[in-house]
Amino acid sequence: MTRRSHARRAEDRRRRFARIRAILAGGLVLGVGGSLTMAAWADSEFGQATFTASRFDTESSINSGTSWADSTAAAPLSFAFPAGGMSPTTVKYAPFWVRTKALSLDGTLALQPPTNGNAALAGAMRYRVVRYPVGATCGAALFQAGANPAPTSFIVGTAGAAGSTATSVALTSAVALPTTSVAANQGAATQFCFEVSMNSDAANELQGQSVTAVWEVKASSSS
Repeated sequence: MTRRSHARRAEDRRRRFARIRAILAGGLVLGVGGSLTMAAWADSEFGQATFTASRFDTESSINSGTSWADSTAAAPLSFAFPAGGMSPTTVKYAPFWVRTKALSLDGTLALQPPTNGNAALAGAMRYRVVRYPVGATCGAALFQAGANPAPTSFIVGTAGAAGSTATSVALTSAVALPTTSVAANQGAATQFCFEVSMNSDAANELQGQSVTAVWEVKASSSS
């Protein structure tokens, strides 16, 4: 091999090494550049809210608010009608108050037609119901025309004489009844006054019989 050939071959090796070194250097630079591009700082923000279901609870009183209780279909409260049997033209009155419990929503009350276990005796009796204001007394005066204080509203029947077919409804009637309001959070009670009378022409065969009428007041929340 001549000296010139040896020198050319050495020069070729230097050039190849220079190219390889350049390629490797470029790869390192690209690698570093790629790592810098992919890396990033990360952070997040979060918000939360707690939701609690509202409450709607009612309770009732049969002694004008002296005491309150939960009443159910299985264990209804017994109205405090005056003692003694019903005779033709007898009229009796009793209060029934409903209110919400503490923290309860407001709502509406819907009195349902009564159920009874003696259609014959129930058919000889009539009833009316008014909602009456605070300070008034549950009694005959509330049902008369021109009553003062006047009832807040008639739920069943109209003003006038007790026991009249024109002003009262048969105890066996299934007529739809209007709704009324009840305040929230154990506010002012919704005061109902019930009037029950026996027809003047009640049959003699009804003597000694009894009937249990059960009224339901369906309560619904406003929302």
